[in-house]
Amino acid sequence: IKSSTMQTFSAFSALVWIFARFPAEAKPPGIVWYQKQQHLFAAKEIRRYVYHTTKQWLHLHNSNDSLSDLLKTQDKAIVLHEHDPALTDRLSLGFRIRQKMGEQSYLLKTTHLHESTQLFAIGADSTGVLYAAYAIAEKFGIRFRLYGDIIPETTSEFCLPDVDEFSEPTFEIRGLQPFHDFPEGPDWWGENEYKAVTTQISKQKMNFIGLHTYPYDPTPGTGRDEPTVWVGLKNDVNDDGTVKNSYPTSYANTMRNQWGYTALPTGNYSYGASRIFDTDCYGNPVQVGNCPLPTTPEGYNAVFDKTGIMLKNSFEHAQSLNVKTCVGTETSLSTPMSPIASLNLYYSKTRQDNFLTTTECAECENLYEFVRVEGFVYAHPFPESVALNTYYNGQLQDNVLSVKPPAEGYVLVRTEGYAFSNSTRLSGNVTTTLLMYYNADIHDHLSVSTPEGEAYAKTHGYTLVGSVANVLANGTVSTPKEYYEGIFMRIQKLGIPLDYYWIWTPEGWDGGMTSTNPVFKAAVDDLASAGQAHAAVNASFKLATCGWVVGPLPDRSIFDRVLSSDYSAITSIDMHVGNSPVDPAYVNITKHDKWAIPWMEDDPGLTAPELWVNRTLMHMEDAKKYGCQGLLGIHWRTVQTSPQIAAMAQKSWNFGLTSNDFWKSWSIDEFGIPDPATVFAAVESFNLPRPVNWGGGPGAFAGNIAQCTWGSKYDFVDTLASMKSKVKPGSCLDRFEYWLNSFQYMRGISRTECAWGQYNAAIKKVGKESDPATRQRMAETLALPLREQLVQNATEMMTYLLQTVSSTGEMGTIMNVLSHSLVHAIDEPAAQLESYLGRALTGKAVPSRAYAGPTKLAVPTVRSVVTKGENFTIRAVVLSSCTVQSVSLFSRNMIGGDSSFN
Repeated sequence: IKSSTMQTFSAFSALVWIFARFPAEAKPPGIVWYQKQQHLFAAKEIRRYVYHTTKQWLHLHNSNDSLSDLLKTQDKAIVLHEHDPALTDRLSLGFRIRQKMGEQSYLLKTTHLHESTQLFAIGADSTGVLYAAYAIAEKFGIRFRLYGDIIPETTSEFCLPDVDEFSEPTFEIRGLQPFHDFPEGPDWWGENEYKAVTTQISKQKMNFIGLHTYPYDPTPGTGRDEPTVWVGLKNDVNDDGTVKNSYPTSYANTMRNQWGYTALPTGNYSYGASRIFDTDCYGNPVQVGNCPLPTTPEGYNAVFDKTGIMLKNSFEHAQSLNVKTCVGTETSLSTPMSPIASLNLYYSKTRQDNFLTTTECAECENLYEFVRVEGFVYAHPFPESVALNTYYNGQLQDNVLSVKPPAEGYVLVRTEGYAFSNSTRLSGNVTTTLLMYYNADIHDHLSVSTPEGEAYAKTHGYTLVGSVANVLANGTVSTPKEYYEGIFMRIQKLGIPLDYYWIWTPEGWDGGMTSTNPVFKAAVDDLASAGQAHAAVNASFKLATCGWVVGPLPDRSIFDRVLSSDYSAITSIDMHVGNSPVDPAYVNITKHDKWAIPWMEDDPGLTAPELWVNRTLMHMEDAKKYGCQGLLGIHWRTVQTSPQIAAMAQKSWNFGLTSNDFWKSWSIDEFGIPDPATVFAAVESFNLPRPVNWGGGPGAFAGNIAQCTWGSKYDFVDTLASMKSKVKPGSCLDRFEYWLNSFQYMRGISRTECAWGQYNAAIKKVGKESDPATRQRMAETLALPLREQLVQNATEMMTYLLQTVSSTGEMGTIMNVLSHSLVHAIDEPAAQLESYLGRALTGKAVPSRAYAGPTKLAVPTVRSVVTKGENFTIRAVVLSSCTVQSVSLFSRNMIGGDSSFN
């Protein structure tokens, strides 16, 4: 009875305490958002992250006039508000709000009004309010990275932090420059990836994404043909921004032989790598149906149209998060398939010969007279083009323009130009068919494309032989200004929300371009043409420059003097792939804004880990010293570069941040323990081994016996591995294993290069043996065991790499390694060894198609913000030595309904 009485009393006491703590009129904790609808998103972001960390659901309240009344009813409240100094007196806050707040800045201040607690988040503008919201999320233990969010796995009681902080950015422009060309980077980003990246840019309080487009180059194998920016004329753009005429372009894909890659269908990948790709020709989603390269005019247009829609949707999402957008091209502007040359028809009465040529008939010795122009051709080849050649028969004194000689006895004189094949015609009467006629009586061939030409042939005894090619009907050579007008007009008709269009100086300028070089004068003229076009179409975006250098020698700040006010900013990536300091010439730029761009990673090392935190922070200090208003990071991969990108973002708001301080906090946030910080701090920058380099393309392996002595350089991998037992299972362990596998893969590169070098030496020795029997025995006893060791090392290396797959960046790395390096190390040499052995390779000498590692499930693109009504898809990658029957997707509804996902 006593025990029962005590229990009843205890329950009654608890009931009394509850009623005493929450008066009848009190409301649960909430978020008050004020003034703008944009602030509602910021409020929802706070609510979501608070719920993740505390399981407390915060109610949202929109208050335009009744803010004071609302605060009286809230036990705990977070208040989102734009800058308003009068708020202090209106609410009796007890603290003064600054009279002026710089753009994007914010204030976090905890107060205690009406016997309750409030956390005021006051932004200088809507961007500042959003940044304040993410700063509050960080107070609850959330961390933001480019690859996604770090969310604590354990929850705690909801409690408003006691803060008094004012934050403003050091640089007005902060963000990323994801570089197009390789599969590790944005070449493999679709709309999902762009939206994921720009979301995380905003969460890290950055506000810019800018893209570069290599100039069109018709030469096969250059890789310089990207659809990010369409180059054409206004008349080739439809009212909705789709294009009428274009040219063949592509992003990187597994079946494109460029940048040193060998085209390999993913279904043929070994080591289990084929499991992570769903098509043999894998690349950007805009190329579905046109991979590796579009081959028809309809395909050309489709790639550009799909790219335009992708950028429109992606940039709309970015701007909704206050992220500025930018695209651009290089100077001088490369105009596809130009210049154009006319096909000039000449006739000789004495020889009774028609001569169709792009020359002025200098060799005609006054025997030929000009008749008319019979169409136009391009001066340079392009994919799917045919060469139009002049052939001559000296005995018959007959010139003929054709794709091939019409008969024996005709010899090639020269190539006159390039045209479309008979199967390719452009819409809108852009092309016309070049027809060949022949008069047997006078042994004369005549090629014409105009009605006048055809009429002449039919009335002068010529018989139609057939069609030669499709040539251009009009040969008007457009100016750079007209092409820029076409570019800018299309962007606006598509409705792409663009803030900047930047024009890059070419990579070759890094080698010593001077302002006395005519190329510089041409670039200045080209930039002026872009400015004129910008004004002519009344473009809504601003102009800027970028490039591999700020400007030419001897005074790299010269653009500041020669460029007009049409250009808002002058910017450049740091020279020598980031190994040179920020250019001091920035200090002399006073008439334009200036942005510096440190390298978060470089392409020679692109297939291995790169850690450049300390260098990035140093370059930021230089950029500030030189008065730069902008700071961007060039990169390809998103997960591998996330430490230096996070450091760059954080130092922009906390300029006192040091490398050691960053690694300590980063290690705790990523892994839950501080210990790994010592490893990362010790090996970052130039202390990290570099087993790969540029070799016709990024991150190439090479057979190198010197790598056999690199064992001690990787002692840090074992040190890191020894810390694994301290990491708690779950997301912390997942992130730890990502980096551990990355470094083990890196060590595997050296071991593979070592084995490759040993095999090369052995097979060379075998090849020198002239006696077949001895050579076969040497191949069996000397070369074959080393081949088996090479395959074993490569298998172990690839197994570690496959376990890191967590984004399109790692998927691109897999393609790079297989089609750029291992194809030369293992696939191609197999035939030589088999010839020496006199039999096919089997067993350990052949890479397995199976995956040898533990089962892994990965979502390469993690989205945390989705627009209502958006067609949202989730892609999963499963690696397992077992057969996977299905993948299940689980969701949970958050309390409150309007933030649920089903």
